[in-house]
Amino acid sequence: MTRYSHILLAALCLALVHSPGFSQTYPQRPVKLLLGGAPGSVPDTLARPVAERLSAALGAPVVVENRPGAAGSIAMQALVRSAPDGYTLALATMSQAVFNSYLFSKLPYDPQRDLEPVALLVTGAMALAAHPSFPASSLQELVEMAKAQPGKLFVAMPQAGSPPHVIALLLARAAGVEFTMVPHKSGTEAMALTLSGGVPLFIDAPTIISPQVKAGKLKALVVTGREREAALPNVPTAGESGLPGVQGEAWIGVVAPAGTASPIVQQLNRELRAVLQAPEMRELMARLSFRTVHATPEEFRKLIAEEHATWSGIIRGANLKLD
Repeated sequence: MTRYSHILLAALCLALVHSPGFSQTYPQRPVKLLLGGAPGSVPDTLARPVAERLSAALGAPVVVENRPGAAGSIAMQALVRSAPDGYTLALATMSQAVFNSYLFSKLPYDPQRDLEPVALLVTGAMALAAHPSFPASSLQELVEMAKAQPGKLFVAMPQAGSPPHVIALLLARAAGVEFTMVPHKSGTEAMALTLSGGVPLFIDAPTIISPQVKAGKLKALVVTGREREAALPNVPTAGESGLPGVQGEAWIGVVAPAGTASPIVQQLNRELRAVLQAPEMRELMARLSFRTVHATPEEFRKLIAEEHATWSGIIRGANLKLD
């Protein structure tokens, strides 16, 4: 080899080592984790301990940056405009990765084109509860009431287009009934209305509802997951209540801009899996009504595609729009 060839080879090796795709050098500076929720929100409460432990695993700070607004679209837009180098990530809820495609006429990003799935973190079902004075004490009894008075049963919920809202639509469609949904700024406000007797029904996460059930202030009728909830062990699933195959679970994962190098994506997936497997993290997630889960980036991508197929018809069928 000539002296020029040696110099060229050395330069190429140096460029490879310092390229974003070379996972052995990643990360060499702080990593930003964008979040579409406000400080103190459920996604924020989840993101901060994950970021803290991921920082320790990577040997570099992982900094949570809140970008609330437009059902998380502001955070996702900032993500897809970032360089696909692994230094900007985002926490993606099912709303941002799936629902927003059908809730907004002009979404500034395409979840299936612009997001690189990194790791699925957690999944969690919803619970439908009623005021103690409500006549129905099971999903079957509720369905009978709803069929007798279409659209006259009111359900309090968090924001329009949120997972509790869309999962309630799934339940209603599967049962062949119609509810009138009553959105609020938060689940806390929605629950307060049901506790006061203003609206008979309320849907949200099981751990939000369970303390009120234990206190006798609410009665839980059904949970929407594939199995019963630890927080509400005596409450049947939708499948057990006569709606086989109905599963409504909200999940949260980590995504990167499309085109992020595979070695970086795989490294983050491994580290996040280890973070979520720690017993203290499992306990923390359980307190937030979530179960920790693991999926490869490829499995996460497949899940997102399947969820689009599942929920698009439900949202469109309800003529639900946020703009």
